Amino acid sequence: MNAPTLNDLRNVFPARDLADEKMNQIRDLLVGDFIREMQARMTAMETRLRDLENGLGQRLTELHGRIEAMSADHTLDRNAAFRELAGSVLELGDKIRAISRV
Repeated sequence: MNAPTLNDLRNVFPARDLADEKMNQIRDLLVGDFIREMQARMTAMETRLRDLENGLGQRLTELHGRIEAMSADHTLDRNAAFRELAGSVLELGDKIRAISRV
């Protein structure tokens, strides 16, 4: 068989882990602070965005309620105007009939 021996495996993997660990340390020294700062800024921006979305949603709900109330008021005003107009038309019709009888 061509399988590696246990000693071969022990010699390869610790060196690799040690190299990876050293590269991670170097990477952390070079850009670690920058990455942590950017992550903190991104977290703050995500929080702010979530707050803005919630605030906007609440304001839109309030605006929808105001529009609905205005629509109801407009409907009431329009119905009152139609009733007044209908009463005026009936009154005008009565006056025309009274004039035509004379």
